[in-house]
Amino acid sequence: ERASCRSYSRQLLAAPMAPAVGEDVKLATSTLYEENVHFGTHLEVWGSWYDMEKKCWGYACCRVTRQRQRRCPKTAPQAEGEEEEEDEMEVKVSRRMADLLEKNPSFTGEVPNPDQEKNWSDQELKNFIHSNGLIRPARTKGQQKPEPTPADWKVLELEPGADPTQLKKAYRKLALQYHPDKQRNEKDKASATEKFRKVVEAYEAIAGHVAEIPAVAASEDNVRKRRWRIVIVD
Repeated sequence: ERASCRSYSRQLLAAPMAPAVGEDVKLATSTLYEENVHFGTHLEVWGSWYDMEKKCWGYACCRVTRQRQRRCPKTAPQAEGEEEEEDEMEVKVSRRMADLLEKNPSFTGEVPNPDQEKNWSDQELKNFIHSNGLIRPARTKGQQKPEPTPADWKVLELEPGADPTQLKKAYRKLALQYHPDKQRNEKDKASATEKFRKVVEAYEAIAGHVAEIPAVAASEDNVRKRRWRIVIVD
């Protein structure tokens, strides 16, 4: 019995002791609340400092109060002539929208929430992303489509009654020509955007179905890529 007690005592001494109250404990990132995880290059967590004048929380390391600002002015100061970094944006989206945003990182339009786009077809959602938010579904399901007019054929630079192959070829050519993401300056973009919209509407009126808007990679000097923090809502 005494040997058993001595053995048990040795086991207790060998076992790791729990940290005392108030003692710093290193936790895995996955066990921490978001506000306790270091963000970007900041040395302190969000909420470690309070600005009495602005009456809002911030980072104690640099006294910045913009929560989603990744760059800490203390650890990564902004170089002369360098543009100020945009805050990281949090958007709540459906899974299919998240996939499209991942494939189109230069998208800069307003992101519809899951309730807004839940009744859109996959092609309508692609059109919205590929047109940088310009083309939204214009008709409700079950509504009668308008008949094509001579003006629609004129927009596509076709004679009335052209065959489907000619129609599709003319549409794609003009859609690429006037695509907003291919324009170099704001003046050209404003004019091209209106023509682009008319081309899409004319094609849909003649073809009788939703147009397939081609994806165009925006140039680096034309559209600034936005920082997305995507939250998928099932």
